Amino acid sequence: MITVREIDPADPVLFDQWYDALRAGAVAGRSAALLGTRETFRVSLRDPSPLKTRLAIVALDDDQVVGAMLFEYRLQDNLDSVDVEIDVPPSFRRRGIGTALWQWAATRAAQLGRTIFQTELGVPSTPWPGSVFAERLGFTVEHVEDHLVVPLPYDSARLASLRESAGKLEGYTLTSWAGACPPEYQQAYADLHTAMDNDVPTGGMTRETVPWTVERLMASEERVDRSYLALVTMAHTDAGEPAGYTLIYVPRDDPDNVQQDDTLVLLDHRGHNLGTHLKLANLDLLAEHRVAQSYLHTWTALSNTAMQKVNARFGFTTVEQNQELELTRPRFRPAARGLVVDPDDRILLVRFEFADGPLWATPGGGLEPTESLLEGLRRELTEEVGLSLTEDPPHVWHQEVVAEGHAAGYDGVINDYFLIRTPAFDPAGTLSVAELAAEHVHGHRWWTLAELQSHEGRFAPRNLPHLVADLLHTGPPTTPLSLDL
Repeated sequence: MITVREIDPADPVLFDQWYDALRAGAVAGRSAALLGTRETFRVSLRDPSPLKTRLAIVALDDDQVVGAMLFEYRLQDNLDSVDVEIDVPPSFRRRGIGTALWQWAATRAAQLGRTIFQTELGVPSTPWPGSVFAERLGFTVEHVEDHLVVPLPYDSARLASLRESAGKLEGYTLTSWAGACPPEYQQAYADLHTAMDNDVPTGGMTRETVPWTVERLMASEERVDRSYLALVTMAHTDAGEPAGYTLIYVPRDDPDNVQQDDTLVLLDHRGHNLGTHLKLANLDLLAEHRVAQSYLHTWTALSNTAMQKVNARFGFTTVEQNQELELTRPRFRPAARGLVVDPDDRILLVRFEFADGPLWATPGGGLEPTESLLEGLRRELTEEVGLSLTEDPPHVWHQEVVAEGHAAGYDGVINDYFLIRTPAFDPAGTLSVAELAAEHVHGHRWWTLAELQSHEGRFAPRNLPHLVADLLHTGPPTTPLSLDL
């Protein structure tokens, strides 16, 4: 049976297994895949930024990690979105593992009140397994970039030719540095970052840009410096006004790869070969600080024809497409529910009273924002029926319903169901009768399978008798069964 849960990145064994699964799934079939190193992830996950939460999620088959997910969300901006990366090693695919990880992400995003999901895919060819999976979930491609690579050390003959064709730079001064930005350039560099965020093509992706301050710049550089050496060349006019910059990241523990990140020339300064001069100066800086890396990577939007031409002159070749995808989902109320079954295969249900009549459903209820599914399940069962869980029950169903009237203030509900085997008991939770009535709960009852199947009233889910009969006959599924209304 597959279980999905968050791991503590300080657990060395589970962290290594999570990273191994993430990497195996991410690089499979890609000749030039670029993924952060083990140490880079270790640093960022163990010492999170105050601006972003990053969670490492594993899919486990018994004690074996068979899938991995990185789940991220920003804390001060872009408050409607989450970023997800789901990776399953090829040997474990087509077993529902990716779907189980996605179900976890859907529930957690609902807890956070976030409705926009974003992800990126490296796509070397079509059809591509990751693209097929994302399309099945409902994602659409909103932005496409070329992922380009050039060998290192950089070809000296090409460099000489580029310098000759670029000519003399007039009217501008170039300043280069390695590491943190010198204090005298911090404000200009922060302003250029803001301009870059507003200038870079993003297609149809939902992005809220936030101006860079010197404080934000310094905090970002401090975090980046733990895993990368930043190489920067900035251009000023002769009058001292910033005109552009380019940035390369040299990983501190990746022996193979270097990343060409931003290159920006402000609009009023384009047409002077400034982008070429910036890149040439930064390649000189790279020659000083490169250790033994063999490849320089960059990414350029298909629509950015000017930078595509610059990259071609510098000898970059396309190795794959980098696709950015987005999915907007309804606002769901997440809940954890228990299929509580006694030794005689009777199931415990609670009776809800609504204006349109009674409805029988499993005990459980809405999750608090910081609860895990099992934490919420334990709390709800204690409050509602007085059952204390001593073990982690299997996760058997994942239900998503978009419909009015299921939860006030929401577009629908997500219910995650767990099978709980227990001796028979008299339900008596910690909530009072009045408190239960405020939640429309008006009683409990143990049902035999025959009673379920002969009852003419309403259940939630609607086909609960059939689902319970199948579950009791076949046992828990390997991954949670997806349900509708």
